[in-house]
Amino acid sequence: MFGVKISGLGMYIPTKKVSNFDLEKIMDTTDEWIYQRTGIKYRYIAENGNTTSDLALKASQEAIANSNVNSIDYIIVATNSPDYIIPATSSVLQGKLGINAGSLDVFSGCTAFVYALIVASSLIKSNMAKNVLLVGSETISKYLDWEDRTVSILLGDGAGAFVLSQVEDPNVGIIDANVGTDGSKAELIFIPVGGTKEPFYQQAVEEKKVYLKMQGREVFKTVVSLIPEEIKKLLDKNGLKPNDVNLYIFHQANIRIINAIVESLGIDEKRVYNNIEVYANTSAASVPIAFYESYKKGMVKEGDLVLFSAFGAGLTWANVLWKL
Repeated sequence: MFGVKISGLGMYIPTKKVSNFDLEKIMDTTDEWIYQRTGIKYRYIAENGNTTSDLALKASQEAIANSNVNSIDYIIVATNSPDYIIPATSSVLQGKLGINAGSLDVFSGCTAFVYALIVASSLIKSNMAKNVLLVGSETISKYLDWEDRTVSILLGDGAGAFVLSQVEDPNVGIIDANVGTDGSKAELIFIPVGGTKEPFYQQAVEEKKVYLKMQGREVFKTVVSLIPEEIKKLLDKNGLKPNDVNLYIFHQANIRIINAIVESLGIDEKRVYNNIEVYANTSAASVPIAFYESYKKGMVKEGDLVLFSAFGAGLTWANVLWKL
């Protein structure tokens, strides 16, 4: 059995910065209203013409350059805003990178990157791959109705990348994980039109059915009840207390959700890294972006325990206990 090391990190944020004050000019909202409810002050939006694979390319190039690996066996892209319905964005990214590798997408809401981390680790631990490029990338702003303050204030674009590499020490990398899905809540976060259930039709744009919809209150109630329980199960299973973990990286959905989870579990706030104020919710990119920044700031070192936690459309959730 092999271990899995994070051998390279990368991130990319678009240049267009949008503040809450900018949103005040185009919708019925205020900086105070947004910040009090979400913890968000800014978000970055991909310029016209920039795609999810473009952002993924920038983050990937940095991660590969920092990894010192000579080859990549698989490319996995976690996204909810693919370049195309068909083909997979990972295929497009492979072409841009010019790497001889297999590729696949993970399309599981904001949980996608943590799900993909489990998949990538499994490939490496089973000796099916030596090095895997794992990218969370989103241009989710393209799915937003900028007249709808309930959703559009929450989201931003960005990309984060890991290069995961095989090591001999089986204790390095993924220690344990738990995942779950509740498909009965599939329409709490969804885009009504564009799939096979309701294919695209011209009037759908006017009816605003091509934009992301979310029942925020129901999502909040479900997540703040569910996630602490799931994290506790994972920690208990491995004989750990919440503050035995050196760093928690939560999906940056909403600061009120994160704070509720932290308070419920009694986690020392110094063990939690948040950047939602600056980047907003970058969906499947939020976890790798947050880890990139926390690592660069020296919040963790080799041998430390990290817990990656995400939840999102589906309804899906995943928690991964990881040893650096």
